[in-house]
Amino acid sequence: MRMPISAAALGLSLLLGAPAASTSPGDDIDPGKWLKSNKSKVGKLAKEWWSERPATRFIDWDAQKRAALLEKAAAFGPLPEFDKADGKVNLDVLVDQIWKPLEKSWPDTMGDAQKGKVTFDTPYGEAWFLLDTTKTKRGEKPSLILGLHGGGENAGDAAPARNTWSTAGATGIFPQGIHLVHDTWNTVEGERFLLTLLDYAKARLNVDPERIYVAGFSMGGTGSWFMAGRHADLLACSMPCAGVLMAAPKSQVASPDAISAVQHGLIPNVRNLAMYYFIGLSDVNCMPGTYLYVDRLLKDLKESDKGGYDKIHFSTYEGLAHAFPPGEPAAAKEFMLEQRRDTFPETVVWEYVADPFPQHTPGEACERLVKRNFYWLSCENPMDFQTIRAERVGNKITLTTKGTARGVEGITVRLNATMINPDEDVVIEANGAEVFRGKPEPNLVDVFESIDARLDRSMVFDRHVTL
Repeated sequence: MRMPISAAALGLSLLLGAPAASTSPGDDIDPGKWLKSNKSKVGKLAKEWWSERPATRFIDWDAQKRAALLEKAAAFGPLPEFDKADGKVNLDVLVDQIWKPLEKSWPDTMGDAQKGKVTFDTPYGEAWFLLDTTKTKRGEKPSLILGLHGGGENAGDAAPARNTWSTAGATGIFPQGIHLVHDTWNTVEGERFLLTLLDYAKARLNVDPERIYVAGFSMGGTGSWFMAGRHADLLACSMPCAGVLMAAPKSQVASPDAISAVQHGLIPNVRNLAMYYFIGLSDVNCMPGTYLYVDRLLKDLKESDKGGYDKIHFSTYEGLAHAFPPGEPAAAKEFMLEQRRDTFPETVVWEYVADPFPQHTPGEACERLVKRNFYWLSCENPMDFQTIRAERVGNKITLTTKGTARGVEGITVRLNATMINPDEDVVIEANGAEVFRGKPEPNLVDVFESIDARLDRSMVFDRHVTL
């Protein structure tokens, strides 16, 4: 059974994989005094961090530089229990201290909008997107809609997507596919492009991470389903209208009975995500078979997993070809604006796909992105087809795994004081056996890592248990 890891040794344990024993948590540290005395040092480290962090998701971190910065964070030792203190002295204050230098120094790589268009360079060539900004009341953050265009081989235009999905009161980003191929948004470059845009929106445009929506029609619907399944933890809602999913033996079929399987690593992951979409049963551009097949899967999942998959609204329309049905997309946008992300769900299901279709091409400029974080779970080296189910009730966490390399070894559970009672032991059971009991210490390494993982000021963790 694994025992707690001390905050002082945490950075080295993360970097070097060495276990360490815990002695005392940071209960006796005064939060206000800690924040005041460490404000300039935290700000200095944050400035270094953001100056080294790659500006886009097309470029990976320099591993040595990142490790050196994490060592500096580990040197701060244990953090106070911020969320047990006065509301004016909580973890959010520390997060703001880390975030502030980012707002001032977000790399110029992305540039400013010129007549509503932002252009930047990538290893795949020039990328650009259309941008709609909105004014909000003082202290409020706008929501974001990421609207994906349709098209295919040598076809696709961001402007119609903007016309369709632009929403009053919401910031809108409408990207133009860098290379127009079938399933542009599902490609290696497409995924990295969209994640870069989400980073940009949160860091540069200050959008609300709890109200990020992705939507599309046709190929844009295909991409929106892909983003929903791969990155449900980043979203409040997905609207993948009139698209398809990658399937065997092929995606373009009219009947679900013609399908033997759909792309793994997507469907189970939308357990906590709101979705709203439809398909026309006479659609010959994006034939309805895959959506009907997935509808069966989702109904089975909902039946067997009470409380999950209950925010998914899927409709079919007799006689409808490749078009919006009456009342859409207005009804979809109305539903969308009511949704908020389930940031710390009590139950998480994470099925992994290492190289989804369209697969990485040898010699391509970038590798397929390795997604190591999903809600409050992390896995440094996830295996293709592996599934992790995590349930949290109070301080007890139950893990069930399938297809991992070595059971639960290498899986990390990330926590903060709002998710547990920090005065009591955290107990983790995995596949029927207790594997951890103790009080993981709050520490600065976890705060930096969790903010960096998603550029997210809401889904922040300050302690973890690595099994």
